[in-house]
This record gives sequence, structure tokens and C-alpha cells, in this order.
Amino acid sequence: MVNTKTYYVDEMAKEQISFWSLSILLDLNGHREFIDKDGDLNDTNLSYFLDLDDYAEDKMKYERKDVVTFLNNSLNNVLEQETFSMPDILSNNLEKIQDMLQLSPVERDILIFTIYIHYYEVFDSAGDTLGHDLASDRIEHILSVVLGYSKSDVKYAFSPKSRLSQSGLVVMDRSGTQSLMRKLDVLSDEFIDKMMTLDDEIEEMIKELVKKCEPTLLDMNDFTHLKTSLNLMLPYLTQAIQTKQKGVNILLYGVPGTGKTELTKAIAAELQTKIYEVSYSDENDEPIEGSKRLKAYKLAQSFFAQKKLLLMFDEVEDVFSNDGDMLFFTPKRQKNKAWINRMLETNAIPTIWITNDVKSIDKAIVRRFDMSIEVPIPPKDKRQEIIKNYSAGLLSKEAIIKIAQDEHIAPALISRAAKVVQNVKNSTEDTSKAFEQVLNNTLKAQGYTQIKEQSEFSLPKSYDPSLNNTNLDLRKLAEGIKQNPSARLCFYGVPGTGKSAFGKWLAQELDKPFLLKKGSDLISMWVGGTEKNIANAFEEAKNEDAILVFDEVDSFLQDRRTAKQSWEVTQVNEMLVQMENYNGIFIATTNLMEGLDQASLRRFDLKLEFGYLKKEQALELFLNEAKHLKLRKPSVKVQQELQKIKNLAPGDFAAISRQNRFNPICNAMDLVERLKEECAIKDSENNVNVMGFIAS
Repeated sequence: MVNTKTYYVDEMAKEQISFWSLSILLDLNGHREFIDKDGDLNDTNLSYFLDLDDYAEDKMKYERKDVVTFLNNSLNNVLEQETFSMPDILSNNLEKIQDMLQLSPVERDILIFTIYIHYYEVFDSAGDTLGHDLASDRIEHILSVVLGYSKSDVKYAFSPKSRLSQSGLVVMDRSGTQSLMRKLDVLSDEFIDKMMTLDDEIEEMIKELVKKCEPTLLDMNDFTHLKTSLNLMLPYLTQAIQTKQKGVNILLYGVPGTGKTELTKAIAAELQTKIYEVSYSDENDEPIEGSKRLKAYKLAQSFFAQKKLLLMFDEVEDVFSNDGDMLFFTPKRQKNKAWINRMLETNAIPTIWITNDVKSIDKAIVRRFDMSIEVPIPPKDKRQEIIKNYSAGLLSKEAIIKIAQDEHIAPALISRAAKVVQNVKNSTEDTSKAFEQVLNNTLKAQGYTQIKEQSEFSLPKSYDPSLNNTNLDLRKLAEGIKQNPSARLCFYGVPGTGKSAFGKWLAQELDKPFLLKKGSDLISMWVGGTEKNIANAFEEAKNEDAILVFDEVDSFLQDRRTAKQSWEVTQVNEMLVQMENYNGIFIATTNLMEGLDQASLRRFDLKLEFGYLKKEQALELFLNEAKHLKLRKPSVKVQQELQKIKNLAPGDFAAISRQNRFNPICNAMDLVERLKEECAIKDSENNVNVMGFIAS
């Protein structure tokens, strides 16, 4: 915090402060504290300021009444002056504020009085002679006497209707009894300091609290997935700005990293209007507490009321609090609703409010916003565009596709990574790899998994849907879904039988994005987190028109009748709600059909079992794989050895194919032996040795 006080007083302010100090001591009996019963002066600095040097230094004998007489003579001398001078910088700054706010004479004098008592230590000392337990009514009386106005005028100057109070420059702290200086609550100590020392534009004076936004990284073309909502919002804001309509408020909400802040700045750019933001950190990058941000918001509404611009208030869930423990926007703070409602109904500047947690805001407050718009994670194709546009040409096409798979990578992360890699590109061989490393480090710090390898999203080149052991023709099933693209499918069976792989193939056949969510992607350690992740996954699939696959659905879709915790029930309930409302293609896969919630199972249009490969399927897949690996055509003997293997599944071939990258397969018999080993491990894990679904 800036130390704004000084024991010394500017020569141009000395007479005014002397007059007010003497009035405090004499008209309000502050001298009783300043001069003790023995005549000793209790504040040396104030004594010297009031020219009481001889008394302070005991250069002569005197009584208490002598000091009082000297002070009365000083007051009479000061009263002979018609006007008081003022430091030039303060005078200039007050003139700028007056042009903006049109303060009344009493409001202007209260502001000057407050600046002086916060800036000059010696004047604060004079105020302290009145005590440290002053109530609000007493403060109004003090200012009435010292400034020469009626108490009713002073009281109105501190009322919510006054321009001074609405600006937030000076407000009465009504929380309890305090000293004169502390009861006069100011915007910030930094602002007081700048009023006395900085001769500049008002915007510069308040920039640590309200500042012009930096240029946006994105434009409206990056938010075409919000086209419907933006087509309503933009003309509404245009009209509001032109007509200076009061009480215009937009709420943008969504999970972190979806571009809400950049969207707000892009809206201002589209409307060709300036936009200012209420800061959440000061010039030293320290967080600004909520009450201080509210003062800044009031100030901006007053200072810029006559201008055509937008105001942005980011991170509102952290702001409407009292030292972090009393959220104004939470249901328990019902008594503040009237204040909030008045604020949202009377603001002069259209404001866009941004939150990452809309559930923390009372529903009654949400209704007060003119428009509430969810900003979801951009669709995958849009993420690719953003990454390409803002990666400064440092990424290959393959890297862009790979990075775009991760929904947690926000545009701001891309631009920051680009800045880092741009500086080191001459000392690194692979800028795409370096770029990815920077992103992974940030994702790890945020608690997210690293960017997945592209191989996780591609099918084997030898994939053939007919080589899945099901009781349906999967090609015909795909054709049917293509004709009626609204399906809820449950694929079940032992691991590796091709359940998720068929979902990938189906997405390719229908030319749709493939969105895979494993149980680990959805389950959260936080209460309500899993439900939120489930809802976000369905929303993302909807926005991308993707085929959504929930892998390992048994990890959170257990029968509610056996639930022991409430969150086990709410997870299933959320899943049911999302399934009911989803009109796209949804696939759930599970290795454990037993124990799944029965009501959930009834919601699926088709439940299809995937089993171990039939003999002819295993052989055909073996021959395809051998050809893909460029092995010599397997002999009859090798094929016969293959037929002896039990419980073969497509996943076994996929595992051996991946193994070939670092442990090359020598020949067809080597491939058979490795498949035997894979199945032996599988049989050992399951403690079974049965034919499964192999046909005789």
C-alpha cells in the first residue's frame, strides 16, 4: 500500500488545513484532547504546524488557557481571508472531476477535506483529537461545523443519491465507530496520492482500478458457434449505447478457458466502441479485494456516464464478497438483493459481467440480467482455426490437429506459448514439440492431463467392422444410423472386443467428429464435478455435431438402488437427463454389464454385445495384419497354430501392432507367438480358460 501521508503540508494548502484544524480544536473542543490538564501539548507535529513552537519547547511559563487564547487568535487571523489557495495539481484534478461529476459545493468540499486528511498526517492528527470512536451521525455534525454547511446538506452528500456517493470517491463507513479519517472511506490510497501529485488525465489517475482493455486476441469469426445469441446481443448493445439506456447488463458464463473475456473485447471491437475493465489486480499484480472493486465499478459508472462505451467486470464470483467469506451473490446473502438489484437497474454504462461459476450466483440475481449467455468450449474445428491463427506459424498441421483435441487449451494459452517459442525458435529443432511442451507444462499446473498422442484418435489401417463378433451386421447398422442420426447405443462385452473402435469407424463413415470420454475424464474428486463434466461432454458433442462415446461407463453408472452416497445417485440422474435431451449419436461402452443402473439401460435404443473373435474372423484379421506388417504370407501350419488360440480379440492385434514399433515382428509365426502370450496374460488375469464366443 502506498504511504500517502506526510508531516509537512504544501504551502498552498497550509492555510486551508490550518483553518480546518483550528475549527476542530476550538469549535468542536478537540483542544481538550490536544492540551492536557497541565497545559502540555499531546502532539508535537500538530503543535509545530500551528506555530505553537514556544509552548511545545517550554520556552516560557504558560497555562492551558494561554494556548487556547493563542489558537483563537490564529483562527481569527485565518478567518480574515476570503478564499484559501490550493496546490495547482490538486486544483487541476478537481476541475477534471468536477467536469465529469458536477459535484455540489458541499460534495466538493467534503472531497477536498477527505483528500487532505488522508494525505497529510498532521491534519489526521487534528482529527484524532475528537476521538477514535466516532459514529456516522457525529461525523456529519463535525463536517457540518468545519465546512460551514447544514447537517442536512452533509447528510445528503453521503446518501446513495448524491453524485459523490455514487462515484465511490468518498463514502461514509457505517460499519461501526472509528476515527474521523477512517470513517471517510476513499476509493484507494493510490488515488489520493495521485490527486495530490499527478497532473494527468483522469484515466491515468484510476488505471490501477479501471483501465482500458488490451486489444482482443480473437474476433467475432472465432465465435460463430454463438451466432444465435450474438445476433440478439449485438443490436441490443448498439441501441443501448446510442440511446444511453440505463440498466443494461449481460452475463457471460462458462467453464474457464472458453474465451469469455476475449469475446467481450471482440464485441466491443465489432461495435467500434471503447471498453474498460474493472481490474482484479493492481499495478503490482496483487489481487484487489472485492469491496475495492465495487468502488471502482461505481467510479467508472460515474466518471464515464456521459461517454459511449462498454464496461467489463470479470471474475464476479470472486468479487461480490466480504473478505472472501460472505458472497453477495450467494443465496445466504438475501439482505443484499435490494442493493444488487438497484445497481443492475441504474448503471449508466452497459456492462458485461463474466463468471466461471454461474451456480454461485443467486437465481433471483441471474434473472436481473438482460441476457445470460453460456460460452461453451468451442467446437473442435473452431479450436483448430484459433490455434492456427494464433500460433504464429510455429505449428505443423499435424500438431494443430493434435492440440485441438484438448478442450482445456484456451486461446490465451496458445498466444503465450507462441510468445515463448518465438523467442527460442532459433535454438530448437522442432518448434511444434517445444510448443506442445509449453502447453503441457501449463496443463499440468492446472491439474489437467497432457495432450494426448494422435495415435489415440486413429483407427488401425486394417480395421474392418465385419471383424467384430456381434449378432448384427455393423455396416447395415451404420447405414441405419446414417438415415436416422439420433441413436443411444450401449456396447458391452469383454475388453478389447472393438466397442470403442467401432465408434471411431462409425464417425468416419458418417463424416462426423469423434468425441471419446473415458471414465477418468468424467469422474471428479469434487462434489458435483462429475455431473458438470457429463453435462459439458454432451454440450461439446452437441456443438461439434460429434459422435459421443463414454468409455468405461460402468465406473459411474452403477445401480442407484445399491448407492451408499448421494453423489452416486446424482451422477446417474445427470446422465439420464443428458441422454434424454441429446438428439445426436451417443455410445456407452462397458466391460461389466452387471450392476449397471437398470433405468439407464432402458434409455438405450440398442444394447449390443461384442464377443471374442470367431475362428474365421481371427484368421482374416491375422492375414490382414500380416499383410499390413509386410510379412511373408502365413503358411497353413502357421494358420493352424493361430486356430488353437482361445479368446482372441481385435484389441490383441492392436496391442501387437503397437509393440511392433519398438520390437519388430520377424515373421508370421512370431506374430502368432506374441498373440499367444497376449491371450495367456489375459486368461491369467481373468482366471478363466474358456472359448468365450469362438465358434466351433
